[in-house]
Amino acid sequence: MGPPRPALLALPALLLLLLAGARAEKEMLENVSVVCPRDATRFKHLRKYTYNYEAESSSGVPGTADSRSATRINCKVELEVPQLCSFILKTSQCTLKEVYGFNPEGRALLKKTKNSEEFAAAMSRYELKLTIPEGKQVFLYPEKDEPTHILNIKRGIISALLVPPETEETEQVLFLDTVYGNCSTHFTVKTRKGNVATEISTERDLGQCDRFKPIRTGTSPLALIKGMTHPLSTLISSSQSCQYTLDAKRKHVAEAICKEQHLFLPFSYKNMYGMGVQVTQTLKLEDTPKINSRFFGEGTKKVGLAFESTKSTSPLKQAEAVLKTLQELKKLTISEQNIQRANLFHKLVTELRGLSDEAVTSLLPQLIEVSSPITLQALVQCGQPQCSTHILQWLKRVHANPLLIDVVTYLVALIPEPSAQQLREIFNMAREQRSRATLYALSHAVNNYHKTNPTVTQELLDIANYLMEQIQDDCTGDEDYTYLILRVIGNMGQTMEQLTPELKSSILKCVQSTKPSPMIQKAAIQALRKMEPKDKDQEVLLQTFLDDASPGDKRLAAYLMLMRSPSQADINKIVQLLPREQNEQVKNFVASHIANILNSEELDIQDLKKLVKEALKESQLPTVMDFRKFSRNYQLSKSVSLPSLDPASAKIEGNLIFDPNNYLPKETMLKMTLTAFGFASADLFEIGLEGKGFEPTLEALFGKQGFFPDSVNKALYWVNGQVPDGVSKVLVDHFGYTKEDKREQDMVNGMMFSVQKLIEDLKSKEVPEARAYLRILGEELGFAKLHDLQFLGKLLLMDRPDVLMITTAQDRKDACTFFKDAGSP
Repeated sequence: MGPPRPALLALPALLLLLLAGARAEKEMLENVSVVCPRDATRFKHLRKYTYNYEAESSSGVPGTADSRSATRINCKVELEVPQLCSFILKTSQCTLKEVYGFNPEGRALLKKTKNSEEFAAAMSRYELKLTIPEGKQVFLYPEKDEPTHILNIKRGIISALLVPPETEETEQVLFLDTVYGNCSTHFTVKTRKGNVATEISTERDLGQCDRFKPIRTGTSPLALIKGMTHPLSTLISSSQSCQYTLDAKRKHVAEAICKEQHLFLPFSYKNMYGMGVQVTQTLKLEDTPKINSRFFGEGTKKVGLAFESTKSTSPLKQAEAVLKTLQELKKLTISEQNIQRANLFHKLVTELRGLSDEAVTSLLPQLIEVSSPITLQALVQCGQPQCSTHILQWLKRVHANPLLIDVVTYLVALIPEPSAQQLREIFNMAREQRSRATLYALSHAVNNYHKTNPTVTQELLDIANYLMEQIQDDCTGDEDYTYLILRVIGNMGQTMEQLTPELKSSILKCVQSTKPSPMIQKAAIQALRKMEPKDKDQEVLLQTFLDDASPGDKRLAAYLMLMRSPSQADINKIVQLLPREQNEQVKNFVASHIANILNSEELDIQDLKKLVKEALKESQLPTVMDFRKFSRNYQLSKSVSLPSLDPASAKIEGNLIFDPNNYLPKETMLKMTLTAFGFASADLFEIGLEGKGFEPTLEALFGKQGFFPDSVNKALYWVNGQVPDGVSKVLVDHFGYTKEDKREQDMVNGMMFSVQKLIEDLKSKEVPEARAYLRILGEELGFAKLHDLQFLGKLLLMDRPDVLMITTAQDRKDACTFFKDAGSP
């Protein structure tokens, strides 16, 4: 029969190879199907889908041709599918066109831009790999050198091609991945061919997407109104609608048209027509050839589908512009054209906000060399992380005056939505300075940071651990610093409690301990004001109030903290104690407070009112005594009901606590609370003052031989007896003044003698202590001591440039000019 022919020998090998390939493909599909079901995507593997892509963006008012602008992009788009749910996007033959005029019908006339070739090269330089595991979330794997603005354009192409698998339902609401994040999408099947959808539409309100955020410009920490980015963004309506034509047999996208509209509502008609921006994307299928490559390698960089913000491509030119503006601003001092100073300074601040962190780092030495005081002012007003971070580092590096560091740190902390780097710098400054301004600044920064980052971060944990270290050993450390730490903890109590619950336990130990001073114990009680009251905490506060050996003001502080959320048992014990209470100041205050609760119209305490009424069924409140000698709570509240709106109420509350030894007020508080629009009650403001040791001072000023009576005596003598007899009788009875007394004839010498006597009396007496605090919307801005007034007086007598600690004579001259032009005294 002869030897076998080569073709016949090759045939079995070929069949075996085909069978092995089919088996391998089947195994591959079975393996892939675990993470990507066959019906998870409309694009079949081992296919390449070629589209003609066109995108046009226009802005202006429709019907007004001269005021419109437009840009158009055309590209050839290839989408390869080497594996299920894995894609490779390639773009080529791109052109970029812009409007140069309009024809008589109002249609835009387009021509290629000067950088069209450069744009085409950038679009085709790199391919973009992406995966859609389980057909849901999209992950991109761009090349490391892919520019962000080019990647964003490719994101838009991918987003326009993503059509969810159809179901039997004609209409449904789906949550889909888009360039604006995860969006609620109204999905509608318009026509079907048998059981297969051939036309589909999607509509979405872009404002509801989780990554649709308005562009945030810098905010000066000195601005009275901050955080208006989001409210103002509601003046723009943003929506998107897409129409898809699908292949009836293979179910892939044959044509896609997506229209996006951003409309400025104040200048619109019926919220539909008017000033706005329209973006239209069109994809038309040209071919679907098969491919053989199954290779798909994920890159090292992994990003999402949502747009990323882009930075300027020419930081060098921006830096040069900032330096030039500062030089022009400095020249105004010589030219005396100060009318331009405000505009130039605003320009300088705006340009600083546009710089990157690296650009500010390299530019800052040059700016300081030109004018350090103006640079300092501009960095503070900038309000961006790259500005505030460097200003704090610079102040530490030049060893600036501690007062200047305090002021700048406090201002930087008022910037909304601080970054982690800003928070870290403020924390480092607070640790080094240990001052009221920097620690209160830290509390504001922590609260602002936690609002936008409600997770546990290393920066927040480090701050919580530091604060806890300062109140160890039952708050027996340095008294002034421990008091300050407790006030600061109270300002950010809610955040700290979520981070480290152990912090509250340390505070409660300070409340129960007798080692620290009464002032520290009371500050520890008030540090709980923002923390969630638990049963264990309430029990500690109740026992503190019931302890008759504790100072009265400490017991009242525990009582007020307990009454935020008391149980029926707590109120029963308080009411039962009152008739037997020996401390009249405590007894009178609690009785007046409970009586005010019963008479209050405030909406948020109606449940508390029921508990009090229940407790008073078998008891009776003591009679409230003389308000001139005994502590008391004052309240004035009013509630109103408005048609078709939730009821609203307002309350003004005050506390007046007397010293039991001399009937002088030692603590007072005034607070206003508002409840409206269905929200929880909010403390609009609260002012508090507490002090001690004023008795000797008051005696030296107003006593029988005090400064004011003696001065009145002398003044009356100098008017040569021209005083009515009735007034003379009062002077004799109260001050001991008679006409026979010999008085100093020299008015100036007489008054100087009285002043000298007053100073000597005050030196020999105990120095009074007083503290005052201010809270707005629950945030304590800080507290001031009586000693601060003396420091302020010295400060006012100092030269302004010396206070700012400007290093050179020229800088001092610049600083004087700057503050003079700014209108500072």
